[in-house]
Amino acid sequence: MSDLRELLKEEYRKKQKAIVTPQSLMEMIEGLIDQTLAEALEAETPTGIKFDPKELILRMIPDIAVSEIGWSDVRTVTDEQGQQQQVSGPQRTLLVQFLKNIEGDSLEAKIASLARFYEDGAQAYNADTTDRGALIAKTISYLVFYKTLTKVITNFNASSAGFSFESFLAALVNGEQIKANTGTIADYIDRSSGTAVPISLKLYKEKQLEVGGSYTDLVNDLVAPKFDHPLGNAMRYVACTKALGYGEGKEGNPLSQEGAIRFFQFDFTLDNVMDILLQTKKISKVCIMLPKQVVSQILNGKGGGALGISNIPEKGQIAGPEELEKIFVSAAKKLFQANPLAQAMSPEEFDKLLTDLSWAHDDSIFLSLKEPVTKEDVGVIRGKSKIGIRALKRLLQAGYDGEVVETLARLIAVANEEVITSQSATAAKDKRRQFLTTMEKGGEFFTPEESAKQYKMMGPQQKELALTHTWGYLRGGVHFSLNQTQSLKESEPTNTVFLGEIKVGTKYVAAAIEAVRQILNEEVLQIFQSLKVLSESLNSYFANGLADDTEATTAVDNAQNIQSKTREIQKK
Repeated sequence: MSDLRELLKEEYRKKQKAIVTPQSLMEMIEGLIDQTLAEALEAETPTGIKFDPKELILRMIPDIAVSEIGWSDVRTVTDEQGQQQQVSGPQRTLLVQFLKNIEGDSLEAKIASLARFYEDGAQAYNADTTDRGALIAKTISYLVFYKTLTKVITNFNASSAGFSFESFLAALVNGEQIKANTGTIADYIDRSSGTAVPISLKLYKEKQLEVGGSYTDLVNDLVAPKFDHPLGNAMRYVACTKALGYGEGKEGNPLSQEGAIRFFQFDFTLDNVMDILLQTKKISKVCIMLPKQVVSQILNGKGGGALGISNIPEKGQIAGPEELEKIFVSAAKKLFQANPLAQAMSPEEFDKLLTDLSWAHDDSIFLSLKEPVTKEDVGVIRGKSKIGIRALKRLLQAGYDGEVVETLARLIAVANEEVITSQSATAAKDKRRQFLTTMEKGGEFFTPEESAKQYKMMGPQQKELALTHTWGYLRGGVHFSLNQTQSLKESEPTNTVFLGEIKVGTKYVAAAIEAVRQILNEEVLQIFQSLKVLSESLNSYFANGLADDTEATTAVDNAQNIQSKTREIQKK
């Protein structure tokens, strides 16, 4: 520590032409202080002010960069055996290190543990813990969970929050996100129980929950599973509803929102998929219709090929949402490259915009289609539905200014029109769709209700074959959808389980801090306080051109205090 002053002077000479920030200052002393908490320093309070321990802890809880915890921050390398291995980026690695301390061998158990933490503080997990260092690490880990969750839920638009929430929950359950366009409806893998359980995650405002996705992908996941599942051929849905509001006098600041997230879970299986979709709106129900000839041949023991509709034309260019998204992205890139205002966006900013839009999954920016004859609402169908400009602008306003919002909205709408045009041209040539329409009009399909009854009489392999001959699978490009009432039904067919509730908001984080004050005692508070003073002293030292050595001495003294207090804790 005696060389700290000279080290800082040397670093200052190297960086004197650069902009000095608290982050760059801390990088200068990174080699001298081996404390993860130092990464979250914020030097905002003038030196000399009496510290409020609760506020100090809240500020010093490690601050995870939410935008850097998703699969986009994971790179693949080749190990010595030639095997491909994923290596997480620093922010995801840091988050995983903290969240591995959250107790529970399932998502439900972890939610219960986190809920107890609000009520009982450290008593929720320290009954058998005698290691002082481990106890502090676990306490900080629970606080990191709450602080990061609050950032994810309250400070991002709907699409960004959903994507970051996937990353966050994947880290909590020792899993990882699944990239789009990989032929599965799953969003991430849950390994908390020791097996790789596929999870499709939905996060919506309370009373607005919608559980759905590509019918083709769902059938493929049930017929040819790519992951483990305790129920065999199945896909698990975790549905979350959030109810947030502003505390009195705090309107307008996203981080001031308070509320709760409720977690629910149910599974699609070979046995219940027909019954679940049978209770949905028309656009989902028609997906499960079975050709009468196919049912007859399956129940008579025949299989293979296309069964009773062997003369059906090939699928041709029928595409699902993920495939259509490739057309959208390609069109958007060309439009952005030709527009002077959009040209200023970097590749990273363009990728972030695509993530925020979530074109293949977020229906909120699209206009719903109406059935031509009955005018019944049939929902959003990509390749047919137009962009809703008002909804799109509301989404963009969270991250862009007025003129930019207008330009981006127009370019995105035009790119979506190109997708519609491409599919209109394809549909005109698509003999398969025409063939299926003729079959439907000719009464060659069972109704959804009749199809579900016939399906119940089949065995597992017969059900797999039947699903690949349903109307929705043969046609392709169709979405299914369940509303909140349908997806959260505790009885059959979903048998949805309530996993628990987690409070969200800085108010609740502060309450949790109060509950663990006995763990984060004077030793830890002194470390936090020394980190704060250290940062302030360095700011003042550099602001005065390295002229006042007393500031450097203060920094050295606090660095030494951090070191000594850390050693004291480690010895206990």
